[in-house]
Amino acid sequence: MDPIYHELAELLERKERLAFAVLIETKGSTPQKCGAKAIFLPDGRVIGTLGGGCLEAETRQKALRAMETGEPFTFKAVLDDDFGWDDGLICGGSVQTFVQPNPQNGKVWQTLLAEPALRQRRVLATITTSEHAGKRALFAGQELIVADDLSADLLSELAGKSAALLAEPEPEPSSCQLSTASISVYFEPILPRPVLVICGGGHIGCAVGKLAAWSGFDVVVIDDRASFANKERFPDATKIIVDDPAKVMKDFPLDADTYVCIVTRGHRHDAVILKEIIHGHAAYIGMIGSKRKVRTVMEGFINEGVATAEDFRRVRTPMGLAIRSLTIEEIAVSVVSELIAVRRGAQNYVSLSVTNQFADKMPASGITESGHPERSEGSPNATGDLTRKCPG
Repeated sequence: MDPIYHELAELLERKERLAFAVLIETKGSTPQKCGAKAIFLPDGRVIGTLGGGCLEAETRQKALRAMETGEPFTFKAVLDDDFGWDDGLICGGSVQTFVQPNPQNGKVWQTLLAEPALRQRRVLATITTSEHAGKRALFAGQELIVADDLSADLLSELAGKSAALLAEPEPEPSSCQLSTASISVYFEPILPRPVLVICGGGHIGCAVGKLAAWSGFDVVVIDDRASFANKERFPDATKIIVDDPAKVMKDFPLDADTYVCIVTRGHRHDAVILKEIIHGHAAYIGMIGSKRKVRTVMEGFINEGVATAEDFRRVRTPMGLAIRSLTIEEIAVSVVSELIAVRRGAQNYVSLSVTNQFADKMPASGITESGHPERSEGSPNATGDLTRKCPG
C-alpha cells in the first residue's frame, strides 16, 4: 500500500485542513503515471508528488481554493506548449486529477490502514464524479469489506470491477465509467508488500536487504548465526530469524508475493535450501553461484529425483541482471534490479541466470553422457565467483 495513506491518516487524525489529490488517468508522456498522489496543506507543504512543475502547481492552487468550498472535483490538463511552456514541462500527454479537500476520517480510511489478519489483495474504489464524488468502497476480490453510504446496485457493480482488476496478472490503477449510474470511478489495487526472504546474513545478503527494503520489499532474514542475523546488520528487516534456513524454509509460506534469495556461507547450504523450496510457488527463487555450481546442483537434483531440468527454469542462478557488477554494492543493485523486473513484469532484460541454457541441454532425469559436471567459466557478475572469500 502507498505509504502516503499512513501520512494522510495522521493528518486526518489531527483534523488538519488538507486536500488529497490523485492522478486517476494518464495518456501519453506524463511526469507521473496513474496512481501518483499528493497531499496539499495550507502552509505550502506538499507530501508526495504529482510530478512537480506546472501540473503540481496548478493542482495546488485549485486544491487550496477547494479547501474553502469543501467540494471534490476532477480536472483534466493537456501538457502541451500552452500549459507547460514556462516550466519547461511540455510532455505532450494528458492527465486527469481527482482532488478531495478535507476528506472525512471515516470507516473506509480506518479499515484501509488497519493491518489485515491475512495478507489480502484489496481494491479501493473511489467515486470521482456525481453527487457521490469522494465516497469509497474497499473490496477483497468481489467481497465487500467496508463502504460509504452507497446503493446496493452500485456496490454490486463496483465489486465486479474490483474482482476483475485483481484477476489481472499485474493489477494497476485505472478509471472507468459505470453503467449502473453513469459515474466515473477510480480503482486502486491495494496489494500486500512483497516479501523477500534472504537466506544468509553475510555481506551480499546484508547489502541486498538494505536495498530491497528501500525498494518496497518486506525483508525477512534467516541465518543460524546470531552474529549475522541481527538488527544491527539488518536495521530495515521486517523479521529476523536465527535458525537453520533450510529448516525454516521447509514450512515457510511461499506465494505469488514471496521472493527468495539464497546467499548462505557455502554452496552445500545453498543446495539444501533450494531442495526445500524448488517446488514452491514463490514469485522468484534466486541462488548465488557460478555456472559450474549451477550445473553440479542441477545434475545432482536430477539424478536424485529431487527435481527435473524443467523445474530449474524457475530458478534464477546466478542471480541478478548482467550489468558487470563487481563490488558487493553493485551486486546488490544487480540482484534487486532483477527482483523489481520480475515484480513489475518487465520484458527483454538480460538476466545472468543460466538455468534455462542448461535445462535445454540436460535430459529430463539421470546422469549426463559425460558422467560428470561440465567445467565452465564463472559468471561475469561477482555473484558467480567460483570460490567464496568471506561469509555470505
